[in-house]
Amino acid sequence: MSAEIPDRPNTCAICQQKAFGYNYDVVSCNACKMFFRRANTERIDEKCKRGGTCFDGDDLLITRPRCRACRYRKCKRLGMRHPKSTDSSEDEPSPKNSMVVWRPIVTEAHIHSNVLEGMRHLNRTRVHVYSMINVIEDPSFIDLVVDGSRLGIYMRPKPIVWEDTERKLKPWGSLGVLLVVEIIKTMDVYKELLWSDRVILLKNVAFKSHHLCIAFDSYIAKKGRVLAPTGGEMFPSVLFDIPECRDVIMDLLTTPMKPLQDLKLTENEFLLLNMIVICNPALAGLSLHGQEVLSNCQRESSRLLLQICMNNDPKNGPARFASILAIDHYLTRQRSVTKRVVVSLRQNWAPNFFFSKVLTESFSNNQ
Repeated sequence: MSAEIPDRPNTCAICQQKAFGYNYDVVSCNACKMFFRRANTERIDEKCKRGGTCFDGDDLLITRPRCRACRYRKCKRLGMRHPKSTDSSEDEPSPKNSMVVWRPIVTEAHIHSNVLEGMRHLNRTRVHVYSMINVIEDPSFIDLVVDGSRLGIYMRPKPIVWEDTERKLKPWGSLGVLLVVEIIKTMDVYKELLWSDRVILLKNVAFKSHHLCIAFDSYIAKKGRVLAPTGGEMFPSVLFDIPECRDVIMDLLTTPMKPLQDLKLTENEFLLLNMIVICNPALAGLSLHGQEVLSNCQRESSRLLLQICMNNDPKNGPARFASILAIDHYLTRQRSVTKRVVVSLRQNWAPNFFFSKVLTESFSNNQ
């Protein structure tokens, strides 16, 4: 009988966030992996202003300090070593005196599998919460960055008669953007950003990510157009009886699904494309730090997406990869189509039709 293999550690030794394997010889999350890589390249020599104990204690999961000096010191103390490092500190144990500790072999394939599983888990959470979300709040993106997680609130829906509110109909679009924001806020790459970069990121990518997600939801459900998570229409039936409204609404609900149907997009391809859309380092106003963090994440997602395309079809892999990336064009177009929907509803149905802050701010940051 073979010996039982113990579970592989899944908690980052540096910051206690979720980890998927060993990076530089230490169990660590992607954020700490990228931090150590940058710190090793930059040769940081900052000194801690709080006594050198910022990354000590057991509450790091709740409040991860921003002190780079302590974080880097802890990385090295726990055994992180860059392959190209030439450091030979006298405090490091001699190989002859080192204890050999067994650990499971973690291949690149394992890490990729765990990364995709993490993305899959977040998407399942989004789908689940989207089916029940029912809030009438109207926060700005700054409010969403400053406040804590709203997922718990969204999972406790309250009865709302939308026809009796100033909105007149349930705003599936606004609610979906709010939910995507909360999903992004749980990601390691988001937690690495400055607060100003977080606002810029959410304003520019939450709307596009939402439209990609709902298009994929309806595509895998084999629907001809985007439907609400409950299976019904995204808009009340009365609007489909108004020709001017019906035409632009159908454009909004069918256009983003076409490339997904033509490509027969797989779940893994969708998950990676969504990360590529979210981690956009080219957004105006980002700090150099924010550009680097997002660029690293987008590069990794792009590399894995290309690898999947090549594995499935070596001959046509590059062309498929390019076609998947081109879906972003359809997502960008959804901004202008949504504006046309609002104008049509105000002209032909409700002159004071409500337009939420997250949609207004998303359109004012059209990049």
